Amino acid sequence: MKQLTSLFFLFCCTFIFAQSTELSQKVTELKSKIAISEKAEKLAWMDSLTLLVEFNEAFGYEAIINQNIAHALAIDSLSTATRHTADILFYKSSILGLPAEGLTVFNAFVAKHPQLLEDRNTVNLYLYAGDCYYGLGDLEAAMESFQKAKQIATLIGDKNRIALVMQRMAYANIEIGKLAEASTDLQASFNIFSEINDTISMVNSKNGLANLYSHSGFYAEASAERQEALRLIENIGGGALTSLYYNEAADHRLQGNNKEWIRYLNLAREVNEKSEYRQALLPNILSNLVIAHALNDSLSKAESYFSEVKAIPSITTDYRTFYVEALKQLSFAKGNYNEALQYGTEHLALKRAEDGFVEIYNAEKFLADVYAAMGNSNKKNYHLSNYYAIKDSISNVQNVRNLAYYQTLYETEKRDNKIAAQQSNIALLDQKNKIKNQLLLLGGIGLLVVFVSIILWRSRNAAKRRVLMQEQFSQDLINAQEDERIRVARELHDSVGQKLMLLSKKTRGMGDASVDSLADGTLAELRNISRGLHPSILEDLGLTAAIESMVNEVDANTSIFFTNDIENIDNALSKESSLHLYRIIQEVLNNMVKHANAKVASVVIDRREHTIVAEIKDNGSGFDIAIGKGTRSLGMKTLRERAKILKSNLQIKSDINAGTIIRLDIPL
Repeated sequence: MKQLTSLFFLFCCTFIFAQSTELSQKVTELKSKIAISEKAEKLAWMDSLTLLVEFNEAFGYEAIINQNIAHALAIDSLSTATRHTADILFYKSSILGLPAEGLTVFNAFVAKHPQLLEDRNTVNLYLYAGDCYYGLGDLEAAMESFQKAKQIATLIGDKNRIALVMQRMAYANIEIGKLAEASTDLQASFNIFSEINDTISMVNSKNGLANLYSHSGFYAEASAERQEALRLIENIGGGALTSLYYNEAADHRLQGNNKEWIRYLNLAREVNEKSEYRQALLPNILSNLVIAHALNDSLSKAESYFSEVKAIPSITTDYRTFYVEALKQLSFAKGNYNEALQYGTEHLALKRAEDGFVEIYNAEKFLADVYAAMGNSNKKNYHLSNYYAIKDSISNVQNVRNLAYYQTLYETEKRDNKIAAQQSNIALLDQKNKIKNQLLLLGGIGLLVVFVSIILWRSRNAAKRRVLMQEQFSQDLINAQEDERIRVARELHDSVGQKLMLLSKKTRGMGDASVDSLADGTLAELRNISRGLHPSILEDLGLTAAIESMVNEVDANTSIFFTNDIENIDNALSKESSLHLYRIIQEVLNNMVKHANAKVASVVIDRREHTIVAEIKDNGSGFDIAIGKGTRSLGMKTLRERAKILKSNLQIKSDINAGTIIRLDIPL
């Protein structure tokens, strides 16, 4: 058996060597022909050589294609030179994962040849330049380059290139937040690719739609789109399959599904190893594997993957964001909190520069966790406040989308304008702070010795003002969220609700019981959605009545038998604290209905001299507290964090098949 294995190995080596030898012979033959040729004939042989060794650096691909470009320009063949320059951009950005080097080539070529031909080669040049900008996170420059490519493709009537450009523009618009434009472009590109049976491009459009759904918080719909794309592409493989697995992993990370997150990352890495574009996505995949294992107590695996990350060329420059995020999570998992704070601060700055709201609020939460571990409660609360302000704002936008996603472009544009205004305000504050710091620095250089005490005093006061401004801005975001919920609830009740009532009255005269039932059911569902967005009873009747009403409603609509003993706590808490307590009880009752399988439950609220005690019990199936503390369930995390904002003590007691007790002690 060993002899057979050795013979098989020898055969494989011989076959590979024979292929390599054959390719080397062809390369040598073409080089000989190039050496004795001139002008157009020489260019034709050089084109053949470039195609033969395409993307194969072992045969000096980059040097060969650069020689080809130089000769093409020497004989005034600008179109050929443009084609090969576009190939270099693609090679740099998609094969090697070095978009910055690709842009250097692009800028140098365009500077020397500002009057490019209007042909397909120029379309490709601007298309791949846009890819380079996109890879570096410069979405504005990427869109400008894509627009130029689309303009030329439209002028020459190249539908295939138009579809490719629209696809790229859609990806950029998803990142910017212009989801309506992205959806339109993706649907149009998918239709064109379907006509010409371009499966890879069809899959890319599907992947884009999945990312669009993901940005809107529709993870089930996003997964469905990707699964359909996977059925089309699994037998083909390539970079598209890697991207599908990687994006699916990212969605599971957002949902807290850690096992699926790691599983899809491993799938992405496995198929990426077989892809000719492996260098482009490898840093992202490996960095995420470091983060995933660091967050799931697999420190040895995280460190193993990080050693691979460090070995990637230009990881600290072209992929700095991924590198720093991996470092911060690894440092935190190892208990190196000072290093975690250093890298966490840098990561937040990088994400703010990219305007990625989800990543920004996650970065704020990480800094809050670091400061909590270091025992700095003031800094922890500051970053925690920023985290909730941004998180609640994003959650509010997603709730509005659930009610009327793509119903009108007006609503989408309004949302974009709101986010743009927030970005503008943040940028304005940052700019003011930068200018102020510069003035302080310049003044300090000239008058350091004489006015050092004055400078220190001004610095302390400037820091206090910045903290107050940030706190005020966070409060404004929270108020804006609640105002928006109230506005949407009122719009549903006053506009859509009234029309549904009128429709219900009209249908009653038709004598069709099913239509009457549908109209009544729809109206009831609309009212439930409106009450969920904003519990008006909280303002109308007070916190006590609102809680009683909520308990009674759950009692009436479920099989759980409720008892309640709720003392009057109106005016005991502020308006904001009352809303937090109401939301906590609402979340506990929702979890009880969904997961507890309880038969009997009780809600007790006791107002004492310095404390309000809220206790909720059920006799349901319970859960393992040790597992519950480690869960990344959004509901459980929200419950704990709202309790922290109330500065209250949250206690959860539960055993399997023995029910659950949740107690909240709120100081007055």
